[in-house]
Amino acid sequence: MRITAPASGGASGTPLVRLANIDKHFGGTYALRNVSLALKAGEIHAVVGENGAGKSTLIKIMVGAYARSAGELFWKGLPLRVSGPRDMLALGIYAVNQEMLLCPHLTVAENLFLGCEAGRYGLLRARDMERQAQAILDDLGFSIDSRNLLFDLSIGQRQLVAIARAAIYQSELVIFDEPTAYLSRSEADLLFTLIRRFRKEGRAIVYISHRMEEIFELADRVSVLRDGQLLSTRPIQETTPNALIAEMAARPIGDIHHKESVAIGETLLEIEGLSGPGFDNISMTVKGGEIVGLFGLVGSGRSEFVRSVFGRTSASAGTIRRGGKSVRIRRESDAIEAGMALIPESRRYEGLCLQLDVGSNISLANLPALSRFGVIDTVEEQRRARQWMSRLKVAANSEAMTVGRLSGGNQQKVVIAKWLEHGADIFIFDEPTVGVDVAAKAEIYKTIAQLLQKGAGVIIISSYLPEVYDLADSLHVFREGRQVAQFAHKQVGHDVILAKAIGA
Repeated sequence: MRITAPASGGASGTPLVRLANIDKHFGGTYALRNVSLALKAGEIHAVVGENGAGKSTLIKIMVGAYARSAGELFWKGLPLRVSGPRDMLALGIYAVNQEMLLCPHLTVAENLFLGCEAGRYGLLRARDMERQAQAILDDLGFSIDSRNLLFDLSIGQRQLVAIARAAIYQSELVIFDEPTAYLSRSEADLLFTLIRRFRKEGRAIVYISHRMEEIFELADRVSVLRDGQLLSTRPIQETTPNALIAEMAARPIGDIHHKESVAIGETLLEIEGLSGPGFDNISMTVKGGEIVGLFGLVGSGRSEFVRSVFGRTSASAGTIRRGGKSVRIRRESDAIEAGMALIPESRRYEGLCLQLDVGSNISLANLPALSRFGVIDTVEEQRRARQWMSRLKVAANSEAMTVGRLSGGNQQKVVIAKWLEHGADIFIFDEPTVGVDVAAKAEIYKTIAQLLQKGAGVIIISSYLPEVYDLADSLHVFREGRQVAQFAHKQVGHDVILAKAIGA
C-alpha cells in the first residue's frame, strides 16, 4: 500500500466539516454546549483549552465514538448521519489519539494494517504487509523495523506507529491529539513535515496540543474551548501565546516552570555503574531537596534506567545505596520498601486502573495501612481520597468517579496522589506533564516543590527540554543507553544539551 492523498475535498468555499450548535451532556453535566466550528480543506486548525474544556469530547463526536445530544454535523455541506467510528473512518475521518489504541502483542506491520489486512484465500500475507509497512515507515523517516513487536518499542516509537497509520488512510480529515507527547524534537520535526504534507495535499488537520510553540509553528487558525464552550476562532497571526493562555484559563497564568529555591540536604540515593536492558554504566546521586533531571531522545535509555532503579526490570550490574547502605532492588516491592515512588511514563497503562474509581486508585499503594484483618476501611479510604483530591485540585464529581473518565491532567494528579498517600522520600517523575494543561502543570510543579521542602529527592525525566532545563538542579544527558554529559542548573544552553543528546 502506498501513501495516498484524499480523492477530493469539499466544494469551493464549503467547509469540509461543519459543526453547528453541538451539545453533549452526560446526565445533567454538559461536556459541550452550543459549539459551532468550521474545518477547511488544506488548513491546519488548532484547538486549545485546559483539561476538561471539552476537546476530547469534541474529537469523539467527530470520529463517531459519541453521539451528539443536540446540533448538526455537516460533511461537504451535507447533513451527516453515522452509526459509529467505522462509518467515520470509511468517510475519511481519522484520529491519532494521545493514548494510543494499538495492540502491543502484534507486530508493527500488523498494527499498521489492522482492519485492512492483506490476505489471500483467508490467510494473511504477512511478508507482503511487512514489506509495505517498512516502505511506509522509511518514506516517513521513522527508524522502526516493521517486524518488531509493538510491545518491544518505546512509548515514543509506538506513537510514531500510530502516526504512520494516519498516513496510509485516504483520510480527508486527520485529527492529532497531543501527538508529540512522547516524541523527541527530531521526531516531532518528522511529524510536522508529514502534517504540512497533508495540508498541501488538501486534507483538513485538527491539531490539539498544550505546547504553545507547536500551535504557533503549525496552525493557520486556532479555536479556544473553555468549560465546554467555544470562546473564539481566529487566524494564528491575530493572537499570541499569552493571550491564548489567558483566554483558556480565564486568568493570567503563564506556561512557566516555577522553581523554588530549596536548600540541598543529605545524599538520599547513590547509583554506581548500573547496567541493564537498554542502558549501561549509569552513575548519579540524589540529595534531599534536589531535582535531578534526565534528558535524551526517545530510546536513549532514560526510562529503562529508572524502571530498573524501581525494580520493574532487573539490573545486570551496579550498586544502589540508600543512606550509604547497599540495597537490592529485585522487584517493585523492594523499591517501595526502600522509600521510592515511580510516577510512570504511561499513566494509563502503568499508573492507573482505569475501570476503578478515583478513591480506589489513590489507595492502591497503601492498602495495608487502610485494612484491618484483610478488610479495607472504606470510610477512611474515601476520607483520605477526598483530602488528596482537594489538595491536588482533582476535577472529579467525587472519589467514586471512574478514573478512566477523567481528563489526562486529572488522571496524572491521581497517580501522584497515590504515591503521596503511600509516602516516600525519592520520587521519580517520568514525563510528569505529558498532555497536561498549564494550570495542571502549575499544580504539579507546586506539589514537587512541597516534596523538596520536606526533604525528598526528585528525579524528573522529560522529552520537553525547556521543562527539565528550568527545573533540574543537575541535568544528566543520555544517548544510546549511556550517560554522555552532566551539567549544573543552566550551566550551558539548550544547544549544547541537544548536541550531546543527538551526538553532534
